[in-house]
Amino acid sequence: MTSLSDIAKITGYSKATVSRVLSGNGYASQQTREDILKTAAELDYATNAIAQELAYGATHNIGVVLPYIKSPFFSKILEGILEKSFETGYKIIILPSNYNQDLEIEYLEKLRKKAFEAIIFTSRQVPEETILKYQKYGPIVLCYKPEHSGIPATYANRIPAYREAFEWLKEQQCSNIGFLLSRGKSPTISTTLQAYKDVYHLEARAEQIKSGLISAEDAYRLAPQLTQFDGIFANSDEIAANVWRWFEEQGLPKPIIVGQERLLAGQLLKLPTIDNHCRQVGRMAFEQAVSKANKQTSVHSEFILER
Repeated sequence: MTSLSDIAKITGYSKATVSRVLSGNGYASQQTREDILKTAAELDYATNAIAQELAYGATHNIGVVLPYIKSPFFSKILEGILEKSFETGYKIIILPSNYNQDLEIEYLEKLRKKAFEAIIFTSRQVPEETILKYQKYGPIVLCYKPEHSGIPATYANRIPAYREAFEWLKEQQCSNIGFLLSRGKSPTISTTLQAYKDVYHLEARAEQIKSGLISAEDAYRLAPQLTQFDGIFANSDEIAANVWRWFEEQGLPKPIIVGQERLLAGQLLKLPTIDNHCRQVGRMAFEQAVSKANKQTSVHSEFILER
């Protein structure tokens, strides 16, 4: 692979002059430019774009940490981020994590080394204290409400809508509600259980909480374990719809099911849902990363009964 040094040796110009001509940055005489560009073309020299970006101090790359893509919550946030990136010319680098803390730290190290101008965490496993340490290397934006006030974030304010959903379930005489969740512990899960407690004045029992539901297939496989519940609070409309499907196929009475993210699967079955406005969260998180604004902004979730 041809280097700047190779072109400098052949042309007799200094490496600095060759670099200046090939980058188009700085003065060089017409003859010097012609000599260097002719030699570069003959040697099929290709400029190292990454090196150029680093030299100018801007990569226009934004890293987006995604635990997984199957969840509508994360995929809709990503849609919003991509929508804004198309408008601005920034490149989005998807950083899959599967909640692996070591991987997340690797991505933060890339921010430190200027591979990205900013990182957006749609969710994370790494401690917030670690994120605070890396903030000096570039903007880090979270898509959930952080415990630390000094970390920039754009997130869905879910609890009013969650309370409204549980109030409605209570009005429907639902006394034994099953919670279908993606993880066993997260800020969203804490919000869900707090809203339930606010309305029912009860702590959720361990047997009410079912975690590890990410895909529609997960929901269908788990559905046989849900027959004791008269209400289901699902983490997405896809999950809700596939629980509904299993009960329909078995010819069993269906629990009252509430989904999330306002998806077509739930709309076709006319299931109540909670719209967390994830696409808007993604757009706002992108704007925050680019503007480097150190603030926390929320978008209000919405309980939708009639569809």
